[in-house]
Amino acid sequence: MRILNEFESKRLLKEWRLPVIDEVLVETGAEALKAAETLTYPVALKVCSPEVPHKTERGGVKLGIADAAALKAEARAMRKRFDDVPHTLLVQRMAPTGLELILGARRDPVFGPVVMVGMGGVYAEVLRDMSIELVPLSQRSALGMLDRLKGRALLRGYRGVNPVDLKTVAEVLVSLGRLMAGRPDILEIDINPLIAYPDGAVAVDALIRLAEQTVPHAPRRPAVRTVDPFFHPRSLALIGASRSPGKGGNIILRNLMRAGFKGTVYPINPSGHDILGMKSYQRVSDVPGPVDLAMIVIPKAAVPEALADCAAKGVPSVILSTGGYADIGEAGTSEQAALVSLARAASMRIMGPNSIGTIHPRLGLATSIVGLEPIPSGGVSLVGQSGVFSSGWGRWIADAKPFGISKVACIGNKGDINESDLLEYLAQDPETTTIGMYLEGVVEGDRFIQAAAKACRAKPVVVVKSGHTAAGAEAIASHTGSLAGSDAVFDAVCRRTGLVRVHDSEAFFDTLSAFESLPLPKSNRLGVLSITGMGCVVTTDACDEYGVELPALKPDTLKKLRAIMPAWAPVRNPIDIWSAVEQHGSLATMRHITRCLLEQGDIDAVLMIFVLMPESIFDIGEAFGEILRAFPDKPVFVASYGGTAKETAHVREGFRKLGVPSYPTPERAVYAFSRMAAYARLRARTSS
Repeated sequence: MRILNEFESKRLLKEWRLPVIDEVLVETGAEALKAAETLTYPVALKVCSPEVPHKTERGGVKLGIADAAALKAEARAMRKRFDDVPHTLLVQRMAPTGLELILGARRDPVFGPVVMVGMGGVYAEVLRDMSIELVPLSQRSALGMLDRLKGRALLRGYRGVNPVDLKTVAEVLVSLGRLMAGRPDILEIDINPLIAYPDGAVAVDALIRLAEQTVPHAPRRPAVRTVDPFFHPRSLALIGASRSPGKGGNIILRNLMRAGFKGTVYPINPSGHDILGMKSYQRVSDVPGPVDLAMIVIPKAAVPEALADCAAKGVPSVILSTGGYADIGEAGTSEQAALVSLARAASMRIMGPNSIGTIHPRLGLATSIVGLEPIPSGGVSLVGQSGVFSSGWGRWIADAKPFGISKVACIGNKGDINESDLLEYLAQDPETTTIGMYLEGVVEGDRFIQAAAKACRAKPVVVVKSGHTAAGAEAIASHTGSLAGSDAVFDAVCRRTGLVRVHDSEAFFDTLSAFESLPLPKSNRLGVLSITGMGCVVTTDACDEYGVELPALKPDTLKKLRAIMPAWAPVRNPIDIWSAVEQHGSLATMRHITRCLLEQGDIDAVLMIFVLMPESIFDIGEAFGEILRAFPDKPVFVASYGGTAKETAHVREGFRKLGVPSYPTPERAVYAFSRMAAYARLRARTSS
């Protein structure tokens, strides 16, 4: 790595049309005096050396030098102070006081160049306020970066202080991104500060770090069709099939039988004995017909031979369940690379290592090493770096039926098949209507961005990414060997592509249920009715937190509501309906008020909040079926408090039959709606 000194750094910035302070590089005190006469006093004097990147800490910066005598003395003192390193001196015009910002750019190891902006000066340490965006930047995205800062009020002007020139600051950010894109040898740029004024801005200090050399990388882009055998195999060879109940090679066979796999299964076991009534073979090469997919469930020492046998047989796709590769560190990573090289030489794709494979309910495919009940088919496809999606979560989906499954892929260490392969495949899969992804890291950043943007234009993609804390990122390294990368950069990826990011598994499944069950809302305006005042209060707080609007009720709506609400009862959105329930009962009250809210034009969705008790148990389909059919473009959410398991199941199942998801709290329902509304805004922008 090579570090440019401050003068060289700012000269490069100026070449790319970034505004920099006037300055002169000098060798001697006499040259400094001459430069100051040109710039006019007061001036600043700085040591200039790549070996002194932090000048202030060593006394390498003197500001506000008022005359020649002071400059001569300070130049002499600074020369003496830094006589241990090669250096020159930099004489700068003093910049007028303005609002200080910190600008930066760096090359993220996964996603490439990013640009950053934050509040500088005294606010830098107090606010720790930073906004990040991917390159390239548009003027609009640069202005969005500034608007996301906590200190944005300072930019807009406050207490008689004029607003800064946001247009110019945004142009500087765009130019910074253009520089990073145009110079692939730049690793990092630090501009601290950029002083912003009501008219214009200027970079006062800068530092640029360069790579010694850049190696062009041509990413491998396998054809999307090579993913298909993992979900549509006509034949499957199970290497490590077992007659012993409890072993993975036995459980997988039972899962395939229970799910009703529509292809041919070839158990592979050195004994050659029949297994679960199926003829077994000692090696894959002994199988008489073609093998579309092989799953390897054997000890690590035997994997290379089994993989070589698959290559000799011409098997196009292999699921490698065995762990102990990149998931254990550097030694395992090199072994994993050797396996992948072997597979690529044979034009064979690998899912894994450390993968328990795929599920495709319509085909009866289930390669999990955990016993599964039949999973309902539907439109949700799940991609995860954890096997929990084909084990614990798979069992939960089979039982709770929050939605139906199109496909599940547990990609493990991602030695070959990775998240971009799956995104490209599922984006064009007609059976998949909603995609859910659990990621611990991303392998090919540029490819992932392109695949995600294309997929999000076609269907919602909900992502939960772990490693957003330092401790979480460290745990990832021991789990699947992923490079977690900066969490703030991943947020920028989501903004750029339209990925719907959530931060825990609860929100993940809540949001998937909403997308899969409901129509997209036109906007983020919610109407709420609650049988308890508590529901109104917590929903209002949740709406404020998640950016959901609660439109005021129109006069026509208020008039219709008074047909059932007592004259003394206050009526506003959210509506506390208890006073009407006391007079008319839960069924009549909730049905009437739900219709009134849905009929109001500027309400895009409705949330019904129940308190579960014997009096609130009625026929859900009869009560709401006709209303929901009358408003097919407006999503309806349900949340409930309390109740017995039987009462909870009654409401959940009743609404599930109507295509309405139920949530155990209003807050979770509001969050799911907010994610839908955000995605709806993206779709509206990209389609216009």
